[in-house]
Amino acid sequence: MRDRGKNGDDAGNNELTAGGSGPRVTPRQAQILELAAAGLSDKQIARRLRVTHRTVRTHFENLFEDQGIRNRSQAIAIWSRRPTQGHKARPADECPYPKPFPPGFVECPAYEATQMVTLDISHRPLGAVWTCRHLESRLMPNTDYRWYGACAIGDAAARRRWSAAIGVDRLYEISQLRQEVSAVSGPYIQRLIELKNAQQAEAGQGSGQMQGVVDEFMTEMLRLLQARKTVLDELHLPLRAVLQLVRIAIDRFVEQGLSEPEWEVPDEVLTQFPDDIRSYFRPRHTGGSVEKLDYTGGEIA
Repeated sequence: MRDRGKNGDDAGNNELTAGGSGPRVTPRQAQILELAAAGLSDKQIARRLRVTHRTVRTHFENLFEDQGIRNRSQAIAIWSRRPTQGHKARPADECPYPKPFPPGFVECPAYEATQMVTLDISHRPLGAVWTCRHLESRLMPNTDYRWYGACAIGDAAARRRWSAAIGVDRLYEISQLRQEVSAVSGPYIQRLIELKNAQQAEAGQGSGQMQGVVDEFMTEMLRLLQARKTVLDELHLPLRAVLQLVRIAIDRFVEQGLSEPEWEVPDEVLTQFPDDIRSYFRPRHTGGSVEKLDYTGGEIA
């Protein structure tokens, strides 16, 4: 005999949804189900959402009672097969989450928060928005004009594999550290953009001022990372190697601006990191080339 929900619904045919038709779940239950479907344990979900383990269990228990669901595995299975928005097939590597990412976004275990400076058509900064390190634009198959937001790691299964290989808790801590770095680097990037624009207007003047800003930035980064050395050690991120990456990033920005946000960690720097963390810096799947949209903006940290 199949289990039935509180209203006599057949749990085996339930379609849990966060909106629209079908049994509704609360926004918090939707978050928990999304993270559980991504492979996180109840304790990892609790840490990600900054709630207690008991709170996560209570949400599951409420689902079991309200929807007649037998266990956690069935809840995840029902959630994973829920109807998605729209009926047309979408690329498997498309990022399924709304943009821009809201503060405190946690639904995707592979999400790595980073700030992007947006520019107007005159290359003047408009402000910064939070995006994901892995988000990029790709052409829709069989078109030469339609673009979509893709995950550089791949589809949902690839994101789960990558997250599991690095470690969900470690990724969360790295993301928190990246946000600290972004908060510190933002004002320096803003000043460098202004100096670069002035330099273009004055035919190359101002390079000395730019170098001074870069030196101040590196001093501040050294201070921040030294203060977080214990965290870096726990994450298997050598301080010296991280500082080299920061220096490479700021030098590339000074030379190329925001038009080329994507770059690969050089082999000579990558080898300074332990084997268990190297795939963090090179998450992209090997394979065919991908056409990308030239953003009016770029990653800054």
